[in-house]
Amino acid sequence: MNQITRVITIFLLSMSIAQANNFVFSPINVLQGLSDNQIRYILQLPDGRMVFKTSGNINIYDGARFKYIHQTSQHIYPLKGYDGFYRIYQSGDSLLWIKDTHKLMCVDLRTEKYVSRLDSYFRKKGFKQPVEDLFMDSNQRLWLLTSGRLSQYNSSDFLNIAANHGKLQDLTSQNNNLYLFYNTGEIVCYDLKTKRKLYSNAAYPPQQQMFFKNTSLVVKGNNGFYQLRNGSKGGFFFFDTRKRIWKKILKTDYTLNTLIVNSNDTAYISCTNGIWIINCRNGEKQYLPTLQKIDGSILDTEISTLFYDKQNGLWLGTINQGLLYYHPFRYKFTNIGRSYFHESSTKDIIVQAFAEDQAENIYVKSQSAIYRYSSVKGNKILTALSPSSVPKEVLKKLNQNHTASLTDVRHWKWTGTQDGLKLFDPDKKEEKIFYTKDGLSNNFVHAILEDRNNNIWVTTSYGITKLQIDSTTRKVHLTSFSSDEGTLEGEYTNGAAFEATDGTLYFGGINGFSILNPGNMAEQKLPFRPVFTNLFLRGERIEAGNKYDGRIIMPETAPYTKDIELFYDQNFLTFEFSAVNYKNPSQTYYRYQLEGIDNNWRETSIGRQNENTDIDGILKTSYTNLPPGEYKLRVMASGNNRQWNGPVSELHITIHAPWWKTTVAYILFTSLFIIMLSTGIYLYIYYNRKKLERSHKEDILLVRIRNLIEQCDFLQAENETYLAKTNVHAAQSEDTHNENRADTAFLARALEQVEKNLDVPDYSVEKLSRDLCMDRTGLYRKLIALLDKSPSLFIRNIRLQRAAGLILEGELSITEITEKVGFSSSSYLSKCFQEMYGCRPSEYPEKMKKST
Repeated sequence: MNQITRVITIFLLSMSIAQANNFVFSPINVLQGLSDNQIRYILQLPDGRMVFKTSGNINIYDGARFKYIHQTSQHIYPLKGYDGFYRIYQSGDSLLWIKDTHKLMCVDLRTEKYVSRLDSYFRKKGFKQPVEDLFMDSNQRLWLLTSGRLSQYNSSDFLNIAANHGKLQDLTSQNNNLYLFYNTGEIVCYDLKTKRKLYSNAAYPPQQQMFFKNTSLVVKGNNGFYQLRNGSKGGFFFFDTRKRIWKKILKTDYTLNTLIVNSNDTAYISCTNGIWIINCRNGEKQYLPTLQKIDGSILDTEISTLFYDKQNGLWLGTINQGLLYYHPFRYKFTNIGRSYFHESSTKDIIVQAFAEDQAENIYVKSQSAIYRYSSVKGNKILTALSPSSVPKEVLKKLNQNHTASLTDVRHWKWTGTQDGLKLFDPDKKEEKIFYTKDGLSNNFVHAILEDRNNNIWVTTSYGITKLQIDSTTRKVHLTSFSSDEGTLEGEYTNGAAFEATDGTLYFGGINGFSILNPGNMAEQKLPFRPVFTNLFLRGERIEAGNKYDGRIIMPETAPYTKDIELFYDQNFLTFEFSAVNYKNPSQTYYRYQLEGIDNNWRETSIGRQNENTDIDGILKTSYTNLPPGEYKLRVMASGNNRQWNGPVSELHITIHAPWWKTTVAYILFTSLFIIMLSTGIYLYIYYNRKKLERSHKEDILLVRIRNLIEQCDFLQAENETYLAKTNVHAAQSEDTHNENRADTAFLARALEQVEKNLDVPDYSVEKLSRDLCMDRTGLYRKLIALLDKSPSLFIRNIRLQRAAGLILEGELSITEITEKVGFSSSSYLSKCFQEMYGCRPSEYPEKMKKST
C-alpha cells in the first residue's frame, strides 16, 4: 500500500512539474533590491511602474530599481470595519489608499511620502464621524463608510445602507448601478441616480455562510463580477448582472488569497500552495502546486498575491521568497540546464555537438555521453543513450570537427576569435572586427551559424548575438541576448551551433544548451511612454521638495515632473528614463533629443558597451555646460524591432540667464550707455565752447595790449608837449606813470622779440627769456601777472594772429604762411588755429566777412 501511495505521489508531482514547465518564472527578491521577501499586494500605476506592498514597506519598481516609502505609527488610521487583508486603491493619479486588517494608510506618490494624520484629513473633507471602511468602485470612485452611510469621496452623493443585513465587505459598479457585497454572501444593487435599492441576491444559502464569511475580493468581468470568498473554506463565484444569478466555479478546503481575471475570462487564483488557472468560459481548471524558476529549480511555497500587468506579464508575490515574474514571450531561448542531464558527477558538462536523424530526433553530445532530446507537452526530456543505439549517420555528424568560422551566402567570411568577430568582404577587400562596443554580447566568440533566413548567429563567453544584414545597404545590425532572454549564464562551447530541419536553433555550452524557435522572435509594442525616474545635478541625485542652491528644482517626484527651472550655473545635468519593459529589459532601445541642442534624434540600446544605458533597461543621458535658454527633452522607447511608433515623453527645461544677461539688465546697460554718451557729448560741447570763449578773450586781450601801448605812447608824447609848454610836472603821479610805462615797455619789448623771430620755428620760451634778460620763471610770473597767459601761449597766439592777418591778405598759401609764422607743420597750424578761432584756416576769411 505504501509503495502504491509513493508511486501515486511521484506521478502527481511529475505531472505538476510538467504543467509548471509551461510557466517559467524569474525571481525578483532582496538580491535585486526588494526591501523584503514577504509580498502582500501588487498594483500597477498608470505610467507602468509597479507597486509592491511588503510586510516592511511600499516598494515602487521601474523595471530596474526599487524606491522605498517608509511608514510610522502616525501614518496609520484605525479602520474598525475592515477585517480582510491588504488591499490598495489608487484615486486620482497620485494617491494610494492601503487597507489592512483594521488599518488604513495613504501615500502621496507626488512626494512619495505617507499622508500624516488621516483623521484631520477626513475632517477637512467633511467626514465628522470616524471612517469605518473605504472602497473603490470600477469607475475609480472612492466610497467611505460611516455609521451606516456610504458617501462618495469629494462628492455630496451618499447611500443610506443601514437597513441592509450583514457586514459590507466590498463594492463595485457597472453603468449607473452600484453593487454592494456583504459577508452573508448577498449582493445588493443600487441605482445611483435615484438612490433606490433595485434588488439583492445571495451566492449561497444561509447554512453555508460560515464557509465564506470572512473575506471578499471582487473583480469585474465581461458580463458580471467574479468574487473570491474565504472562511473555513475558499470559494470562487461569478455573478451574471444580466441574468442576476450566481454561479459557483471553485470550492476548496484552503484559503484562496488573490484573484485576477484577464480579458479572455481566464482567472488566476493564488493560494497556500501554488496557483489555480481557470478558463471561466469552458470551466477548464489547471492547478499548479509547484512553480519552476528559470534555473530549472522548483518553487514550493505559498503565493500570497498575484497581478496581471498591461504588458501581459504575470507577477506572483510569495509569502517569503519575494516576487516571481512570467511572460509567455520573455524567454526567447529555452534553457536546458545541468539538472536535465541527470549526471551524478560534479564535473562540468560540456555540450560539444548536435545532430538530427531522418525522423527529426535531436541528439546532443557531451564530453561523456550522448543524449536524445525530446519535448512532450512542454516537458523537456534528455535520455542518455549508449553509442550502439545511436544511428551511424548521427554519430558521424556528432564526431565532426566544428570550428568558429563560416562563409555565408554573400561570400562573406566570418571568423570567431578570442577578441572579437572578424568579417572579410572579398568584393570590397575590406576587413572589419566587431566588439562589444559594436553590440557583440562578448568578445570571445565560440561558434558561428547561418540560419535559413541568412541571419548570422554567434555564441560567446556570455550570451548570443544575432547579426542581420540589410539586403540593400549591406549594413550589419547586431542584437545581443543574455540570460534575461533564456541564454546560458555560463559560456558556450566551440563550434556547438546547429539548425534543425524545422528551423529550431541549438547552441551548446557549459552545463547546458539553449534552444531557439524563430517564432519566438516576434516583438510587441511597448505599452507605456518612457518614465522620467531621476535627475542628477553635477552628479547629485535631486530629491523632490529639497532646495539646491536656494531653489526647489523638483517640487514633485520625477515621474510627475513636466517642467524644470534651473539657475544659469545649474547646467550639468543627467536624466534617467525607464521604458518599464519588464518582459525584456535588455532588449530595450531608446531614442532621445534635446531640442535646442540636438539637431537629430540620438539612438541607443541597452548593453554593457553603451555608456548611456545599463543592462536593466534604464536610459541615462547627460548634458554638460548647457547655455541659458528653453529646452525640451523628448524620449521614445522600442523593443528590438526598433519601430519608433510609440508615445513620446517630454520634459521642459528652463535654464535662467544670470542677472547680467537678462532683458532688464540689457535695458539698464543700454540706458546707462545712452546716459554716458549724452554726458560725454555735452561735456565735449561745453569744454569746446569754453575753449573758444577763452581764445576770443585772449584775442581781445592782445588787442587791448596793443591799444594800451599805442595810448601810452600817445599820452607820453602829449605829456611831454604839455610839460614843455607849461614847465609843470606833477610829482605825485611820477611813480605810477613810471610803473605803467615800465610794464608797457616790457610788453612792447616782448612783442618785438617774438615778431622779430616769428619765422623761426624753434623760437622758444627760453630764447625769449634770454632776449629779455630774464630767467624763465620771472618771465612766466610777469606774463601771468600782466596777461594771465603763459609764455608759450603768448608766443603761439602772436604767431596765430600774424597767420590770421596773412590769411586775410590772401597772397600766400597755407604752407607758406606756416613757414612764415614759425609753425612746424600745416596740420599743427590748422589744429591750433581751430582752437583759437573756432574754424579752419581756409574758413577764416568767410567767417570774418559774415562777422562784418
